[in-house]
Amino acid sequence: MFRKAFHDRLYLITTFPIALLAFEFVRWTFFDGGFLPFMVLLLLVLLTVAEPFSAFEIRRANKIMNSDILQPERPWYAAPFWSWDGVKQRLTSTKAWFAIAYVFTAIFFSSIGVTILVFFWLSLAVLIFALGLVTPSNWSWVFYVDRHEASGKLSFLVDPDKVQFTFSGTQNIDPEIPNQITWGYTSGWTIAVCVLFILLNIFIIPILAKHMRDVTANLLGAHALPDSFASAAQSWLATRKK
Repeated sequence: MFRKAFHDRLYLITTFPIALLAFEFVRWTFFDGGFLPFMVLLLLVLLTVAEPFSAFEIRRANKIMNSDILQPERPWYAAPFWSWDGVKQRLTSTKAWFAIAYVFTAIFFSSIGVTILVFFWLSLAVLIFALGLVTPSNWSWVFYVDRHEASGKLSFLVDPDKVQFTFSGTQNIDPEIPNQITWGYTSGWTIAVCVLFILLNIFIIPILAKHMRDVTANLLGAHALPDSFASAAQSWLATRKK
């Protein structure tokens, strides 16, 4: 049980940075690629890299989640990258396009999982203070700010009942922003929110990890959606030609 819980969380945590880097590559290709010929070249590189990326993600899912997702047949492309046939094979590869769809799905599930995990650990820390397991004795930190937008002194105070942020300076970004914010971490709503994130960690994280594993199998694995989609498209084109 504890081993599975560890693997679920490890899978989501490791998925997030990988999906984030892949998402940046996809975004850069489609939106920041510059003039058209360079964008086309980046797209072909993206579709080519999709093959080893898919293989890596399947191996990672099998290793961490103890699953048995089958690798699709490789290589995906028979023609070299720089040939016209290679260009056509990459642009019409359902496996490559589904790998790009996988990136968006992975960033969605993993970002939710990482957010829940971050707030789970923050909730545990808050509960430790709120329940008196660790009692702050007027812990305080002072930082001096000297920026164009704001300058002055930023103070943090943590005592047994509250966390207090105080900014005292000569210039503020907006005069309507209060120069002091106080958060009572022993309040009832704070305890309730902390308990909520602990429950989300217990019940939602395993569901997210399972869905992420299923997404990997359905979008990247052998005999998955790309193969079914390609077969359906070929059958439709064959009937249209008759």
